[in-house]
Amino acid sequence: MKYRILLDMKDQLFTAVDVKDSNRYGNGTTIEEAITNLKNKAA
Repeated sequence: MKYRILLDMKDQLFTAVDVKDSNRYGNGTTIEEAITNLKNKAA
């Protein structure tokens, strides 16, 4: 799975977004947590 990482500077949250489907994403306080949440939603 390929993804891109976004950072919300206001809330200090990372978002991992699936490159092929921008409707699939995961949020987290760390990059690793955001990626894990994305992978859990994709499963």
